[in-house]
Amino acid sequence: MKIKRTFLRLLILFLLLVTSGVTVQAQENLRINTVFEKYGKQKGATMVVLSGKALHNYRLDKYRSITLQYDRTILDEIQQCLETDKKQAHQIKEVISNGIISSGYYQLPEEENQTNRYILFKIGDDGTATLIYMEGGKDSEELINRLFIKKE
Repeated sequence: MKIKRTFLRLLILFLLLVTSGVTVQAQENLRINTVFEKYGKQKGATMVVLSGKALHNYRLDKYRSITLQYDRTILDEIQQCLETDKKQAHQIKEVISNGIISSGYYQLPEEENQTNRYILFKIGDDGTATLIYMEGGKDSEELINRLFIKKE
């Protein structure tokens, strides 16, 4: 009986490790990941990473955001990343002002494990740029639409 419990625990641990690896890789395949890696620990940046139970009630599996003070170099890099990643998106909503994306919503194709993925971006009136990456199951689309898509 004890061997069965140990085997079951090891199997569950293995499945959790495999599943979390797929989730991490989903974002690593996006160019915006470089923004999080490069600027996440920079002075003046605020990065938030949530996963697991903290997001359960929101029907999300992963949430990652970074807010940076306005800097032309960083903003240019974010713009280039968004231009690259939006080529994968099947739903795009953008506000472009003076030739730059000031606000963007990108829904990316589902991953093999039926995970919905989203990129959100906004330049605030206070001179900050906020970049958000979220992913979640089928129910997450309803939540994202309620929070970020205005009814016409």
